[in-house]
Amino acid sequence: MEEEYEILESTVKDFNSKYVDNNSLKLENEAMGKEFVKILADQGFFSMAGQGEDGKGTDVKALSVVLENLAKSAPAVAVKTLMMNSFSAAVKEKEIIDSISNGSKSGTVTFSDLLVGKDQNGSLRMEGGKVKGGKEFVFGSDSNFVITLLDSGELALIKSGFTTGKKHKKLGFRSIGFSSITVDSADFLILSKEGRKVLERMYEELSIPVAAIALGMSEGVSQKALDYAKVRTAFGHYLKDFQPLAFDIASLVAEMDILKRYFHDLLGGTPSDKEALFLKHKALVLAKDISRTSLQIHGGYGYLEDFGIEKFYRDAMALSVLFHNEEKDMEKLAGLVFDSRAGFV
Repeated sequence: MEEEYEILESTVKDFNSKYVDNNSLKLENEAMGKEFVKILADQGFFSMAGQGEDGKGTDVKALSVVLENLAKSAPAVAVKTLMMNSFSAAVKEKEIIDSISNGSKSGTVTFSDLLVGKDQNGSLRMEGGKVKGGKEFVFGSDSNFVITLLDSGELALIKSGFTTGKKHKKLGFRSIGFSSITVDSADFLILSKEGRKVLERMYEELSIPVAAIALGMSEGVSQKALDYAKVRTAFGHYLKDFQPLAFDIASLVAEMDILKRYFHDLLGGTPSDKEALFLKHKALVLAKDISRTSLQIHGGYGYLEDFGIEKFYRDAMALSVLFHNEEKDMEKLAGLVFDSRAGFV
């Protein structure tokens, strides 16, 4: 890894040690307060949009290093950071970008438009110079700005004039709002006439950052499993001495190390769509498998919040639901592998 990214990695580790590790349970179950969000912003973690080599888009490598290391301690904080950068990358208004970067405002994108059927996800229409209607399943609904699809197919930035409905119960990332929104706004901006195409591209650009979060979660929860297996005894032996358990966790850690090497190799170049999609798919599967195994190793203690294992398990499932349309992603991956349309029958 290049020196600048090693420094960035060290910065995130110090941040976790100072602000996250002793507050991980609170950050999981309670809304992230303005003070904590401001601390995150002051680190520059929300300011990676517009830092690519051409001054546009996002420095994916730097962002991925940050997300991977944040997710080791607090997956919800990593997801919040991803949301802020994904939103900012799509916005051109300096005032809004600055407000996101300094932590005074927040924004979200309704990727659920791509993951949930139109009839289930609500309707937004133009009426008399206003955007009116509602959307369901808005992740980050506690934000100040929303980028969303209109029924006309346009992608709109809603700056104000929306309210949140009853919060949906969700499996993971409990500190991030998730609810319906009701919109009656004249304060909006059309970002693109080809909204779905733009939104799909934004979604595709999440592949490596989402994989980074999944790998960070795998690292965090596997270390908890290894540490516990070294000190917990059963029938006069440490858990690590039992062959089935030792072999299972060793196999998963080996898979994680291979994926991490692949991940960092991809960051060193320009990943193809196939490489990025493959990495995301495998990293998400690994995060679920390794957190489930860690939960089993901890036995009944794994279900207690104080151990922090059940959080990783829930968040691994939630990450897959929120940022992975498995059927469509796998159909696309199959098409890239076969170099023609595949897996549609």
